Amino acid sequence: MTYLLSPKVDFVFKRIFGNEKHPDILISFLNAVMKSKDSIESVEIRNSDIDKISIQD
Repeated sequence: MTYLLSPKVDFVFKRIFGNEKHPDILISFLNAVMKSKDSIESVEIRNSDIDKISIQD
C-alpha cells in the first residue's frame, strides 16, 4: 500500500524544498510560481525551526 504525504504539511514542505543539498528544487519551484522575466539563480536556505522554551510553546 502506498501512502502519499501532502506538501501542504509544514514538515513535508521543508523536506522537499528546504534541503540544503538540493537548492535547485527550491529555485525551480520559486521560478515557476513567480513567473517573472528575471529568474532566481541562487538561494540561501536557513534553518527556520524555533525551539520550544516552555510547555506553553
